[in-house]
Amino acid sequence: MEIEVSKEVAPAYVAHVLPILQNAKFQQLGRYTHHFWTNRLMHSLNVSYLSWRMADLFGADASVAARAGLLHDFCLYDFHEKTPTGEHQAFYHPKVAAKNSKEVFQISEREWDAILSHMFPLGPLPRNKEAWIITVADKICALMEVCHIAIALARRNRVMFVSA
Repeated sequence: MEIEVSKEVAPAYVAHVLPILQNAKFQQLGRYTHHFWTNRLMHSLNVSYLSWRMADLFGADASVAARAGLLHDFCLYDFHEKTPTGEHQAFYHPKVAAKNSKEVFQISEREWDAILSHMFPLGPLPRNKEAWIITVADKICALMEVCHIAIALARRNRVMFVSA
């Protein structure tokens, strides 16, 4: 898949996330429906971009926020299926996303913590600014997606994935 990024998207943001976006395994997130009408890839992009913007605003590490926001749902399975452990998806998928992210992208401890805690209050308490930001950004994006409101990079085709 090829990535087309609009000139409206800040090059500084793209620099943080491009290696992840170019990864074929990560691009598979586009196969999974998320919040009824979008896919997990677009949801993750929206959370990432919103987190990057918020990190800049609140004096947090924008790179950590962008990367962890992008990887927070890096799970290559359908969330509607039963988990192997029997845990509810809200508790199970952050652990899988953190494990996958560490294996594929060698994430930092701050990124790990942010991914693991993004489901707060259903999961662990966020332990750093970036984790709090991703938790909030994920809730904002989920609400907008459930209400069928295009936000962040989903608006005006700011980022598109095109079959090669």
